[in-house]
Amino acid sequence: MSNLANSNGHETRKPTDADRFVGQKVRQARRELGLTQEALSSLLGVTFQQIQKYEAGQSRLSAGRLREIAIVLNKPIDYFYEPFVIELPVSQKAERDLKIMGLRQDGKRLIDRIEDDRSLRTAIHILEALEKAH
Repeated sequence: MSNLANSNGHETRKPTDADRFVGQKVRQARRELGLTQEALSSLLGVTFQQIQKYEAGQSRLSAGRLREIAIVLNKPIDYFYEPFVIELPVSQKAERDLKIMGLRQDGKRLIDRIEDDRSLRTAIHILEALEKAH
């Protein structure tokens, strides 16, 4: 991602795929409400050309402007973001895997201690319900 200095000395960045995705979601939400670009621009106090730039992903949306848009379009802020997975660093993943292994061993040990069939069936039923939830 290249950074360019503008006349104020502030750095500006070119729009990214994420900016284009946000713009598409703005367009989608606006259309769902039956609003024109002119109507949305009027509600936000910007020009309709600016709305066009936002929707095309040509202009980046600040956090504050995106909040205003979310409020006007009655959408939660996460509606505008593409889902993504954060991969844990190898050391954190290994640590998590060790914790899970320990928890499994604890669970097996506790199940092995159950002696009556009704309690054992209940424990199995709970585990099956948890498995289906994930």
